[in-house]
Amino acid sequence: MCIRDSYIIICPLAFVLVGSLKFCINSIKSRNLAFDQIGLGNFPSTHISIVSSITWLVYFREGYSDPLLGVCLALLIIVTIDALDTRKKIEDIVKVLRVELGDGKSIEGLRDKTGHNPIDAIGGVGVGFLAALIIVFATT
Repeated sequence: MCIRDSYIIICPLAFVLVGSLKFCINSIKSRNLAFDQIGLGNFPSTHISIVSSITWLVYFREGYSDPLLGVCLALLIIVTIDALDTRKKIEDIVKVLRVELGDGKSIEGLRDKTGHNPIDAIGGVGVGFLAALIIVFATT
């Protein structure tokens, strides 16, 4: 794999790493294969893992003075704010709707867990870091 390919491969790699880790964690917690929990929030954040992986890779490959790193950091901040704040507010709205509507059918497709806490976000940054390290060492 050449260095240019690493920028294309990093995000799918982070997605697979974080998904595998979440599946293992959820399976251990539930003491059963947690196929029913795939795609739900929890530790670590998939979105943050994906965005931080490309951010870390740009930092490792291009350095801190590259303008692309600024773009990556801006995107990472936006995604993190969304995961920690906006999506938590959506959870609160779903709770209110469940109480107010109560019938269950009209709110059947709404998920109770969409947001993340700071530990989930830090875990996402950590998985992104790990994915970038894997790519860096695989291409050197």
